[in-house]
Amino acid sequence: MTIGRCSFAKNSDSFCTKPDNGQPATNNDLIEAYMTSRKKHWNSIRSGLTVCFCFCVQVIFCQELQTITDKKDILIGEQIKVTIKAPLPLSANSLTKWLVLPDSIPHFEIVETGKPDTTNFKDDSKAIEQTITITSFDSGRWVFPGLPVEFAGDAGKPNRSVQTDSFYVNVSYSPPDSTNELRDIKPIIAVSIADYFWYYIIGGSIPLLLIIYLLYRYFKKRQQNAPVKSSSKLSPFDEAMLELKKISQFNLQDAAEIKSYHIRLAEIFKHYLGRKQSKNLLNKTTGDLLISIKEMNLPAEAVSNLATALRCTDAVKFAKYLPLSNESEDCLQKIKETISLTERSAGSIVKTTNP
Repeated sequence: MTIGRCSFAKNSDSFCTKPDNGQPATNNDLIEAYMTSRKKHWNSIRSGLTVCFCFCVQVIFCQELQTITDKKDILIGEQIKVTIKAPLPLSANSLTKWLVLPDSIPHFEIVETGKPDTTNFKDDSKAIEQTITITSFDSGRWVFPGLPVEFAGDAGKPNRSVQTDSFYVNVSYSPPDSTNELRDIKPIIAVSIADYFWYYIIGGSIPLLLIIYLLYRYFKKRQQNAPVKSSSKLSPFDEAMLELKKISQFNLQDAAEIKSYHIRLAEIFKHYLGRKQSKNLLNKTTGDLLISIKEMNLPAEAVSNLATALRCTDAVKFAKYLPLSNESEDCLQKIKETISLTERSAGSIVKTTNP
């Protein structure tokens, strides 16, 4: 069945033209034509509302996300800073997913991705922004795509995903030189070269000097501890007695000879004890000698007498003390008795170990 063209006017009766075959339209044909017209009318209204709603949503979302670029016309390899800003409402969970950068963007390279920076305001609201540095090595006019940001929906509604604004970037070569002028060769630029020669010399000398110093201390200490080799063929006891007999001839009324007397007296005892113990005791102090003599188990009185004689020699040597002649002779006698006791003590030890 073919329906003719029908028209419906407000406050008027409906009418219908005859169909193409020239026969009048029936009531069913009129009702069907009316329903079809009403359906088209409401479809037009719904389409318009949908377009308006989408436009409003887009406007709202565009107000939420701001895309700021420092430039849009660059030379090949030049960098662009893209800043994405988004104010966040009072809801703490309004932002569910921040920018998601793809692995690659056609015609663009991501040089650096800054960290998201959050700013807090007095009304407990927040704003978040992030700066991305991009560049391009393809000449032409390219579109940098929008990046997704996901916000939480209202109560009972799903999350909404918002795209940042896309923008065009013009990438071109540097303009050619149209002057065609010949330019002079640039002069040689003087470059300062740091000379580290003396630093290397000083750095190598310090450990070398330290090694030399340690070796010197080692061999000096070893030389001091080495036993003194006596050229005398006499025993340590006989040599000490002979030397004590020689200094007993000194004039103890002369200040110079008194000093030589006491210095020589201490050297004789040190030399004797060093030969007995196979040590070099010439550089030892009075305290060191007393410790060595105590190891020989001498009587306490003999050790006390030796200490008195050695301290007297120290006073003459270092404090310019001038003892009387009888005091000097007493020091010689005490050292002589100590040497004799040491000799007898050493002999008894040998007899005990070798029966």
